[in-house]
Amino acid sequence: MRATTTPTQPAARSVRRRVAASTAVAALALGLVPASATAAEADAVAVRVKVADQPAVAVATAPRVWPGKLLEAQGVPVDGNDLVKVVRDGRKVTGAKKRVREGDVVKMTDVEKVRKATRERVRAGTVEIFTTKLKPGKRKVVREGRPGVRKVVKLKTLHNGEQVRSRVVQKKLVRDARPRRVLVGRKPFTVPGTDGLNWGALANCESGGNPNAVNPAGYYGLYQFDIGTWRSVGGSGLPTSASAGEQTYRAKLLYKQRGRSPWPNCGRLL
Repeated sequence: MRATTTPTQPAARSVRRRVAASTAVAALALGLVPASATAAEADAVAVRVKVADQPAVAVATAPRVWPGKLLEAQGVPVDGNDLVKVVRDGRKVTGAKKRVREGDVVKMTDVEKVRKATRERVRAGTVEIFTTKLKPGKRKVVREGRPGVRKVVKLKTLHNGEQVRSRVVQKKLVRDARPRRVLVGRKPFTVPGTDGLNWGALANCESGGNPNAVNPAGYYGLYQFDIGTWRSVGGSGLPTSASAGEQTYRAKLLYKQRGRSPWPNCGRLL
């Protein structure tokens, strides 16, 4: 039975199968049993057939026939999805033993394979960026988030119209999620042994207290870092691109490494 892709097909197909099954059962009950005398002349065996959710009926058939062939001979459509079982003396039989014998019960379950596609939201989440430009604990949203979208395809298995199994067979991201970006204020990092020094006086002497100060000789920011020195204490980009708090933190790290020597003129003010 081919897998269907629209939600309306399984219901219609199940109705057709039930109608076909009902017709087949009626044919079995009314037409085949009376004709068993003819089958008996060919060494026929008596078998009970149960199609889908219909009552079982007795039929006569040639011995050792495959159960699928038996059902098709009675006008009951069977495909590769349907389940056809042979029960003998209360036990299910398989393999070559599945060919019907006297007294066997042939059971058929109508199986539908239905694909259904849905769309799911993908959580956007939040990215927090800590900064000394805001007061400690203050938050500022700088970009709103947007959830993503994922397409999910599920394959549902129906037995006689009732769902018995569902599994995901495909997932595809249709739209990426965009997280919300939030600035979170924090206190400037501290460096042990440096917090009691007069960093304001040093900054005023080096740059006039201007975190965006640039010296044409290649010195930047409050404490007039050159690029090599700035990077040696973990800075990235230009010092003037960092907050005043970060510039002070990097200056404290530099002091911890080299003392007042990076500021030969103004270092005396620390």
